[in-house]
Amino acid sequence: MLLIDLYLLRPSPYRHACEHPLSYLWASGCLLATGSLYGFLVALFQRRIGGDIQGFSLDQFSNTILLAGNLLSGLLVVLVFHGGVTLIVWLMARAVGGSGRLGDLYRATAYLLSLSAPALPQLALGSATQGRDVSLLPWVELYPILAWIGLLLMLLGLYQLLRVTQGLVPTRAGAAVVITTLFCYAVLLVAM
Repeated sequence: MLLIDLYLLRPSPYRHACEHPLSYLWASGCLLATGSLYGFLVALFQRRIGGDIQGFSLDQFSNTILLAGNLLSGLLVVLVFHGGVTLIVWLMARAVGGSGRLGDLYRATAYLLSLSAPALPQLALGSATQGRDVSLLPWVELYPILAWIGLLLMLLGLYQLLRVTQGLVPTRAGAAVVITTLFCYAVLLVAM
């Protein structure tokens, strides 16, 4: 029920993250599931497209080695991303007058990352293909649409997260989402 409420953009999952004594286990599960799904998709796309990694042909790697390596890297990517998102959301929440309860934000943003699942095929495609022909992949033309859906879900979920964890009124929560979005976009522009 928690996952359904999360995707229906209800505030109850974020209340759960703040109030339930075992929410840290749920948060860990969300991070594990998101990282594993991302790593699995990267491994699947690499195997399907072929090519090489750092000069080594992918045919030299067994499916187990390829999957294990990508699962570990997927988990690491999600953990680092989660830490970064938590700090950015905390800064933006404080900027608009939020309470700044970092522990609540840490658990709630782990729930929030589950909303990125529709965007994971596009992200994995960017990691796995690196300019190679993607015509062998199924439904590849839907991945950008799914990525936009995932981004929209994350932004709407962030609004609910800020309302619940920081006790912000709607206008301040909306302002924090806009500021967070602009900040992340600026960082991406600098990184490109």
